[in-house]
Amino acid sequence: MSKIINLYHIFSRNALGLLLLAALFVNPLFADDKKKKNNKIRTIVIDPGHGGKDSGTMGTKRYTQYEKHIALDISLKLGNYIKEAFPKIEIIYTRKTDVFLELRERTELANEKNADLFISVHCDGFTNPNPSGASVFVMGMSKLKANMDVAMRENSVMYLEDNFKEKYDGFDPKSPESYIVFSLMQNTFLDQSISIAEKIEDEFANRAKRKSRGVKQAPFYVISRVNMPSILIEAGFLTNPKEEDFLNTELGKDHIASAIFRGFRSYKESVDGANVKELDKPEIKEKEIIKISTPKKEIPTDKVVFKVQIGTYLKSMLNEGSFKEINAEEQVLNGTFKYFVGNELDKIVADNLKLKMKEKGFKGAFVVAFFKGKRISTKEALSLQSKNISHE
Repeated sequence: MSKIINLYHIFSRNALGLLLLAALFVNPLFADDKKKKNNKIRTIVIDPGHGGKDSGTMGTKRYTQYEKHIALDISLKLGNYIKEAFPKIEIIYTRKTDVFLELRERTELANEKNADLFISVHCDGFTNPNPSGASVFVMGMSKLKANMDVAMRENSVMYLEDNFKEKYDGFDPKSPESYIVFSLMQNTFLDQSISIAEKIEDEFANRAKRKSRGVKQAPFYVISRVNMPSILIEAGFLTNPKEEDFLNTELGKDHIASAIFRGFRSYKESVDGANVKELDKPEIKEKEIIKISTPKKEIPTDKVVFKVQIGTYLKSMLNEGSFKEINAEEQVLNGTFKYFVGNELDKIVADNLKLKMKEKGFKGAFVVAFFKGKRISTKEALSLQSKNISHE
C-alpha cells in the first residue's frame, strides 16, 4: 500500500497521470468471468465478522455475548434458512466457531471457491447509546464521515494481525490516505450488490419491523477484495441497550437472519427469472417498445395507496435512460435514492403496473403501500381497506 501511495503522488500531478493510475487499479479481482455472466447462484460465502481474540463491538458489557458471538449465530441461522429452501446451493462459512481470521483469509476463501455471493455479518456500535437500526453496505467510497468511521473501525481488525503492514502493503486502516486506492477501484458487481442490499433493507424495515438506516457505501476491506456481488450487514447497535437486548435473544437473531434470507430469496428470484427470460424472450425491436406513462394522481391523504418501487440507487437516476420515460417519483433517504411509480387505490392495478415495470427492465420491481404518508406493509394496507378505515 505504501507503493500505491507513492504511485498516487507521482501520477496525480496531471490529468493523464490520474487516468494511468486509475487504469492500474482496475482490480483484476473485479474483472467479469464466464461463471458470473450466467448469474446463477450456486455458491454463497457467509462471513461472520470478527472471532477469537477479536471480539468486535462489546456493547454495553451487560452481556457476555459480544459482536463476534451474535454475528456467528445470525450467520449460522441464515445459512440454515438458505440450505433448507435451496438444497442445491453450497453454503461456505468463513468460520463456524469462535476463531480468529485475518481479513485477507476471508476474501481469499471466497475467491478460491469462486462464490457467487459474499455476505458479511456484523453488529454496529457507537460512542453513545442513542443510535439504532440496521444498515446494509456495498463497496465504495463515502463522503459521509459516519460511513467512513464504520469502515475504519471494522478494518482495524488488521491491528490484531502479525506484520499487518507487510501483508497489506503498508495499508493503515486509520489513515485516510490509505483509502486513496479504494476510490480508484472499479467494482463490476456494484449493481448486483445494490440489488440484494436494497431487498434486505426492505425486509428489515417492512417485515422484521427494524429501524432501517438504508443502503450505504463504505470501503470495507472484506467486500472490496472479492470477485462477486458482496454486502456487509450491520444488524443493529449493541451500544443501544434496547437493541442489545433484542440481539441477545434467539428470537431477535431469528428475526435478523430470516429478514436477510427473505431479501436473498427475492434477489435470487430476480436473478434466476432474468436468466429464464433472457433465454426465452424474442428480440424486441425498437418500434415495439411501449412507453409507459405514470402520471401522478391526486389521492386524499387518508387513503391507502399502492406504489411500485422500481429500485434503490446511490445516485439520482431521473435523467438516466429508461427513467426518463416513466415519470418516476424520487425519494431520498440516508444518502440513497428510491424510485416509485404509480399512486393506486387498488392493489390489483398496482400489481399490473409492477408487471409492466418488469417488462420495462426493472426486474426487482415490487408493490409497496403507504397510509397517511407512512410506509406500511401490503398486508396491513389490505386489512385497513377491508375494514373501511382508509375509504368511505
